[in-house]
Amino acid sequence: MDITSDVTPRVTPGHAVRLGWREKLGYGAGDLASNLSWNLVGGFLLYYYTDVAVVPVAALGTLFLVARLLDAIIDPAIGVLVDRTRSRWGKARPYLIFASIPFGVLGVLTFTVPDIGDTGKLIYAFLTYLTLGLLFSLVNVPYSSLLPMMTRDSQERMQMGGLRAIGSSVGSIIVTAGTTPFVALLGGGNEQRGWTIATLIFSVLSVGFFVFTFVACKERYALPPETDALRPGAALRTLWGNKVWKITFVYGVLNFVRLGMVLAVTVYFALAVLRAPWAISVLLPLVSGAMIVGGFVAPAYYRRFGKRRGNVQALAVGFVFWAAMIPLESNFPAFLTCYIVGTLAINLSMVSMFTMVADTVEYQQWRFGTRNEGLLSSGISFATKVGSAVGSAAVAYGLGVAGYTPGEASGSALTAIRLMFYGAPLLLIVLQALTMLFWDLDGKHEQMAADIDRATRAKEED
Repeated sequence: MDITSDVTPRVTPGHAVRLGWREKLGYGAGDLASNLSWNLVGGFLLYYYTDVAVVPVAALGTLFLVARLLDAIIDPAIGVLVDRTRSRWGKARPYLIFASIPFGVLGVLTFTVPDIGDTGKLIYAFLTYLTLGLLFSLVNVPYSSLLPMMTRDSQERMQMGGLRAIGSSVGSIIVTAGTTPFVALLGGGNEQRGWTIATLIFSVLSVGFFVFTFVACKERYALPPETDALRPGAALRTLWGNKVWKITFVYGVLNFVRLGMVLAVTVYFALAVLRAPWAISVLLPLVSGAMIVGGFVAPAYYRRFGKRRGNVQALAVGFVFWAAMIPLESNFPAFLTCYIVGTLAINLSMVSMFTMVADTVEYQQWRFGTRNEGLLSSGISFATKVGSAVGSAAVAYGLGVAGYTPGEASGSALTAIRLMFYGAPLLLIVLQALTMLFWDLDGKHEQMAADIDRATRAKEED
């Protein structure tokens, strides 16, 4: 992408720039925008396909898996594209405008499957779902790469990561708590019309918040494209040599597999196991509400404990309380209490993941002399898609194997739903904690910043 411009982003020595609240809120609004559309997909698309559009359930696992893996492959290419972008608006910001509108349009089309027979529905669902994921990358990879361009202060980044988590959570709460009532209210007895109108409203809001992020945020720390644009092969080799990025990537995949399964299976868990449809509008919004609390708590918590110890502790607490829910299904207040505490702890660990990605950029410049914000940040989008694909596909396959039929749940289906709601998340929490034990960047940020500044000044003097 090469838009005529006299402005070239560059790295400024030092890292003491303090961001104003308008800019910080603008950054948080970007994840609010993403999640108004993307959490609708994570929380309701499988249910919409099985119970509203009546797409054959046996094929949905493959659809979710193949579509997400195909568009995940494109993420590194989008990252390289961001790193090579030169425009009057910078390297990342222009995509927030140019990609957000088609992203909003595809969000509506994805939840408007026409009645064209089983094969036609599958083809339509695959094409719209695949295209939506591609457009999500065109918005989300640049958005993720924006954080390390805005500030190099680790505490500011943690605060920004917290605001991003809060934005994500507010979007998720609006979607998870409001979708079912909106569909019923707006549909007027026509459920499909209700879904179309509801997704249209969410999409318009999403585009508006992306525009706010574009206007409010500035790129301050970015190497010029001609300096930072390694050949794709060389860029990928440096990425693979960035051990901090590899840890973050594995951690992100495990996190989103868990989150994808929980979001997809909660609707079925509330309907078939708890036999409480109203619980959908309680359990799903609490996932996002916990992220808001985590966003406020994270800066002080991780300043005290660091990312490695802090995440392992949070995941351990989450494991204990998630496991404690199993014998408490018949006692909903006690079940809900454990659910809230476990979700709070687990989501606290999610907040740090956003700043871990920014840390990989600083490590990249410290270790290899290039920042490659787009390519490195594409890892979080890739992890989101791969994790969500595996999580959603696992739920779809599990329902298919167990013989699930809309509106009914046999003994085998109930067992499968319980395993996917309890067992899989507990295993993934353990794997996340083990991955975090390899993180060794805590306490090194000041030294890395000083070394980077010395190298920058030496180049300028030459």
